[in-house]
Amino acid sequence: MFRAIELDATRQRTGRELSLDADTRQGAIDALLRILETPPERAQVDPSRTLVRLEDRLWTIVAARPPADGSTVSPSVRRAGAKHKHVR
Repeated sequence: MFRAIELDATRQRTGRELSLDADTRQGAIDALLRILETPPERAQVDPSRTLVRLEDRLWTIVAARPPADGSTVSPSVRRAGAKHKHVR
């Protein structure tokens, strides 16, 4: 699983993110190009395969792990048990 995050010219997030179902970064890049309906020859891919430039748009590819148990529990709720103190 990977996520593609759109960046502006100053490399700040624009707020647009896409989930990509792929096993490798190259597969994620191919999936991004399919979603955006862009031919591969119009994309400039950074050699590390983490940044993709499509004309005036930038996309960064990051790994995204699905939750181990399949639920979406916030980190604060997961840590709640660790915060309890034993009172005598």
